[in-house]
Amino acid sequence: YGVDLSFWAHEHSYERLFPIFNRQVCNGSKEEPYTNPCAPVHITTGSAGCQEAHDPFEKDYPPWTAYRSEDYGYTRMTIFNETHLFMDQVSVDKEGEVIDKVWIIKESHGPEAWTAKQ
Repeated sequence: YGVDLSFWAHEHSYERLFPIFNRQVCNGSKEEPYTNPCAPVHITTGSAGCQEAHDPFEKDYPPWTAYRSEDYGYTRMTIFNETHLFMDQVSVDKEGEVIDKVWIIKESHGPEAWTAKQ
């Protein structure tokens, strides 16, 4: 389908993955993994809080995990144009500190844009 970015929730935590397809990391490049990646980027952002406790992460994590946090917080996203998107994760536990941020840059979209590099 050519999905560039996928958001997930329900877990009471935050996790940003490297671009991934078929359980394989598919970065744009080692230096700039989110510039023209050849697979969708997945973000789990359900850290707004709840009456239950945090859902703890496993100690060991897969190679596609780029960043994770159990802080309560929220995600902000700014779409600048058809190629540039900026996201940051704000920690409420750390009094509004930005704990993660990422630019996602895609110069072309659709299934051909992310399957061509595999």
